[in-house]
Amino acid sequence: MVFKMLDPRIREVLKERDIHEPTGPQRDAIPRILEGRHVLLVAPTGIGKTEAAILPVLHKILANPGKGIQCIYVTPLKALNRDMLKRLEEFGEALDLRVAVRHGDTSQTERQKQSKQAPDILITTPETLQIMFTGKNLRAHLANVRFFIVDEIHELTDDERGAQLAVAMERLVDMAGEFQRIGLSATVGSIPTVAKMLAGADRDVTIVKAQVSKQMSLSVQCPQVADADKDLAGTLQSDPQLISCMRRCRDIIEKHRSTLLFVNTRDTAEALAARYHVWDESFKIGVHHGSLSKEIRIEMEDDFKAERLKGLICTSSLELGIDIGSADFAIQYNSPRQVARLIQRMGRAGHHVGIRSEGAIIASNPDEIAESLVIVRKALDEELEPLLVRECPLTVLANQLIAMAMVGQVKSDDAFRTVRRAFPFRNLERRQFDSVLNLLGSIGLLFINEKDYKKSARGRKYFYDNISMIPDERTYLVRDLGTRSIVGTLDESFVISFAEPYATFITRGRSWRIVEVKEDELLVEQVKDIGSIPSWVGEDIPVPYSVAQEVGRLRRVRGLEGYKGDEQANAELGKYLKEQTDSGSVPTDKLVTLEMAKKLAIINACFGTKVNETIAKMLSTLLSARLGESVGVTTDPYRIILDLPRDVKADTILDTLRSLRPNSVESLIRMVIRNSSHLRWRFVYVAKKFGAVEKEADYRNINFSRLIEAYEQTAMFDEAINKVLWEDLDMESTVDVVNRIDSGELEFKVCGLTPMGRAGLQHSKELITPQRADHSILMALKKRLEDEQMFMSCLNCGHQFRLKPKEAPKRVLCQNCGGSMVAALNPYNRDNIRLLKKPKPSDEEKKEIARLYKSASLVSTKGKKAMVALAGRGVGPDTAARVLSSFQQDEDDFLRDILAAEINYAKTKRFWD
Repeated sequence: MVFKMLDPRIREVLKERDIHEPTGPQRDAIPRILEGRHVLLVAPTGIGKTEAAILPVLHKILANPGKGIQCIYVTPLKALNRDMLKRLEEFGEALDLRVAVRHGDTSQTERQKQSKQAPDILITTPETLQIMFTGKNLRAHLANVRFFIVDEIHELTDDERGAQLAVAMERLVDMAGEFQRIGLSATVGSIPTVAKMLAGADRDVTIVKAQVSKQMSLSVQCPQVADADKDLAGTLQSDPQLISCMRRCRDIIEKHRSTLLFVNTRDTAEALAARYHVWDESFKIGVHHGSLSKEIRIEMEDDFKAERLKGLICTSSLELGIDIGSADFAIQYNSPRQVARLIQRMGRAGHHVGIRSEGAIIASNPDEIAESLVIVRKALDEELEPLLVRECPLTVLANQLIAMAMVGQVKSDDAFRTVRRAFPFRNLERRQFDSVLNLLGSIGLLFINEKDYKKSARGRKYFYDNISMIPDERTYLVRDLGTRSIVGTLDESFVISFAEPYATFITRGRSWRIVEVKEDELLVEQVKDIGSIPSWVGEDIPVPYSVAQEVGRLRRVRGLEGYKGDEQANAELGKYLKEQTDSGSVPTDKLVTLEMAKKLAIINACFGTKVNETIAKMLSTLLSARLGESVGVTTDPYRIILDLPRDVKADTILDTLRSLRPNSVESLIRMVIRNSSHLRWRFVYVAKKFGAVEKEADYRNINFSRLIEAYEQTAMFDEAINKVLWEDLDMESTVDVVNRIDSGELEFKVCGLTPMGRAGLQHSKELITPQRADHSILMALKKRLEDEQMFMSCLNCGHQFRLKPKEAPKRVLCQNCGGSMVAALNPYNRDNIRLLKKPKPSDEEKKEIARLYKSASLVSTKGKKAMVALAGRGVGPDTAARVLSSFQQDEDDFLRDILAAEINYAKTKRFWD
């Protein structure tokens, strides 16, 4: 037996924990790890992957003890670190080995302790590992590393965090020599790619794929709307169909001991939780997502584990192996969009060896039903999406070049060789490397000599500001006014557009009223109303091309054999397809339909999220150029919706679509991106990661045009374009679609509005901005501004009255006193008029005015006379200082205002204060 290969002390610990037989993954992986091979273990959640990796490592550490850190265990989440510490500490205490965790929340005392006396096993995150390279003592401890374990490595494979970790492992090789690498991954579609990410460009890795499959019982359900749902819909401010889905979810939760309810976005999680609490306050359900505070998340995890909660609404924050006890059922609310995501989520139910995972997808409409049916079939047949690694992400290269310089002078040739050993940079050219290095030098982050480079003071600040490759979005804390505890966070975009005193919103599944908006936090109090749902960055999960195409095939064939829908779900889908057939043609994997209406065109195309987005950008740009006016565009995985400036013939749209050529797709989309809002956000992110823009810079104050102008011919601009192509669009599948259009394989049909077209009209639109604002844009802006309701506020008597700009006379006068000093205030700051009233200044303040007046050498004689007049009218010193400053900027304008104000004492006082 495999366990007999391990140290007797380890076997004793396993016996105490009632573990007598190895699982399949443990039986396959432990011997290979003991042989010293690099190993990637691929297995579903909950069948002993962690023990399969750590047991042989513990055996080797016991057999050959050493000083310093022997093993580094990296996880992508701090929450996973906490769980791993609990699990490994049991082994550590029994085997007299020290296990410690180090991440952003680790106390300074614990950090110093680790620096002086290194643990044998250190659990950490990719970001904290970056900082560890900079400490003198920690570097000495890292030089002893013999084992490197990456948990949930599939989560890091296809993003910049993974590329950063890959380079970090190669930097560690330069310090410690070669070490054994072990990766733990859930079932993914591109196992060899994940293996290469772990091992690097030129190392062999042994792949161990679990033979014992974890069985899943899955179904797709669509509950029928009952009369009670219609009544409840009014109370919960929702649609009856969505209420019926909530009722079905609740029924399932109440029939099971512990149920996880997965949703795709944080706003959906909050919307469901809030409505459940309004519906029945006694219903024991919680909410868990990344924008809740750490304390709230831990509280929810503990309550669920202790079964104080029967259900927990969660996002991808609970997809990974965080210990939340034993859930016996998992619900996915609407389609999970991707096969790998469904497998990971459903695997959380029955999170133990040999236990069958049970789950269901509750779908709210026919599009969700069809997509869910396809994803369940693919999951059960293990047809997962491929994981792709982006080559040469230059933001990571810039980040790591500066990180290397944090410990002294770096030889450029050595840095190039180190980076090239990491799998994402295996094809990095010296030309690219030098262009990034020189750009960092020109920005002032590095001092570059002929053969080496070193950090500058600004480069040091950059490093600590940019340890993480996770995109930065400024967030505001949400603080409960009653308890002073942190409830969660909100993204800046939501706060700017929505947050104002007395507005209500939802977080933690409860409604809150904003009491005060501070510089970096919101003070709130809990209320019973249903508030607005906050927006958070990076929420949408894209539907792959392969999934959307099978949905199209399902529509075409209409055979549901092999698909796991319940009777009601199948009936709803059949009814939907029949209604569509009666209204026009059904769009499929081989047929694209074009629906025409007044100033509107809907292209029904089963191409998936990113392909439809790519085609929409090209098509709307070409149409905008052809029509001379902007074309609004909205996409989803099955539609492209064009909001036209005027009625356009169907042939015009089809001719434009057919004019696309496979060999010109990339050049056209690169040109389109330059004028897209996508580039604005991506370029600011890239500029921050290159150090050209400060991390804390407010994007509203960044002059995007000047930034582009300054760096258009550099590696930074190329990186921004490539980042949009990789993360937001799908070039390869788009070229496939254009080839099929070109060859005639895809058929087109034109019709009027149909049920499928109308289903897509609920989304927002993005305007493809033309080079100049055209007449329609300017007129729309003019109309919106003219209809804005303003509170006109008299600075003389304080009277307020409402007025729209389009109704305003040439000269606005106060309706109460006839005064002409009238300010226009928005409704949300109308109460600011009260700030104009100020008590009369003291004698000391008047003396201060006199002192300021005598020292104000830059103020003219005429200005001093005005100042004397102001001081005599009881104006405070803060106002006097502002007046002095204003005189120096533009004396004549302010003098006119002051002398006019002197006509009336009351006016003068209120005008300045």
